[in-house]
Amino acid sequence: MGYEKYIIEPEVRGAEELPHHKKGAPGVRRVLLEKKLLEDTDVYLILRTVKDVKPEQPEYIETHAHSVNSAYVFIGMSDSLEGLKAEVTIDNEKFVIKSPKTVFIPKGKTHTLRLMEGSGHFFHIVLEGDYTRSLTE
Repeated sequence: MGYEKYIIEPEVRGAEELPHHKKGAPGVRRVLLEKKLLEDTDVYLILRTVKDVKPEQPEYIETHAHSVNSAYVFIGMSDSLEGLKAEVTIDNEKFVIKSPKTVFIPKGKTHTLRLMEGSGHFFHIVLEGDYTRSLTE
């Protein structure tokens, strides 16, 4: 009884609602879980779906850090989950990754990402239900 509150409808929102995020993000961002949706949670979870991202896609996330661990999960549209390319920077070390990949970001490490090419989904998971409260700056 009373567990209906744990069944959450995603909300479509722009990333610019967050500190260190600008307009210009490709695709659709869905907030799946955060304290605004469920006060009990200690997890922030979003899903961004993109189609036909071009190499000239500008950055929309500024370098920042969290006080908790976080992760990005990249999944392409193909049956093999390939098809999405991104550039991830952790403490000034850049990596170009192709889906399917998971990128773990240890707490306190500065990071950013830029979607570079393709179609697919990426999840961002932060182990704090309030994204803003998780920021170290």
